[in-house]
Amino acid sequence: MKGLPVLLDADDALAFYRNQSNPNNPIKAFVVGVLAQEGYQNKDIREALEITQVYTVTHLLRVSKALTEIEMDLWYRNPDRITLGHLRAIAKLPADKRESLIRQLLTLKTPVHKFEALARGADQSLDVDIKNFVERMSEATGRPTTVTFDKKKKTGTLTLTFDDLDDLDGLCRMLGFNNQDDVY
Repeated sequence: MKGLPVLLDADDALAFYRNQSNPNNPIKAFVVGVLAQEGYQNKDIREALEITQVYTVTHLLRVSKALTEIEMDLWYRNPDRITLGHLRAIAKLPADKRESLIRQLLTLKTPVHKFEALARGADQSLDVDIKNFVERMSEATGRPTTVTFDKKKKTGTLTLTFDDLDDLDGLCRMLGFNNQDDVY
């Protein structure tokens, strides 16, 4: 597969776009970027490319402005492995971090939500102490337990799964909460 062509102006971009039988998101973002540089506004781009949703052009434009030529080419060459969602999630990161994440995505299938967490600065893996806590809590309660933990803020969420309302009452009693107590 050849790389993306050099497009000199909006006419070149539109001709390239129209010559595509089924333009994918990398091609759309590439063309949207050229059109935006040529002064096209969101509405003009939507009309020219026959895109109905405003937010679609907004996302394509955000990504096209952020990506380097190398990153755009990686996306173009791997449109099934790299999605617009992945790139939207990391568009605000510095170029060196973006490129390494994109290359990581090519070797590991990473869901978009993990890219979003990485872009927010969250660590992909849980701390060993947290993993041990989750295992012990699951064993003690006899139910699936999950913990999300933000190392920077030192805060998180503990989730205990229950099957029905009776199971919820049993879990509450186990935690020392009696839903039947009158609270005044």
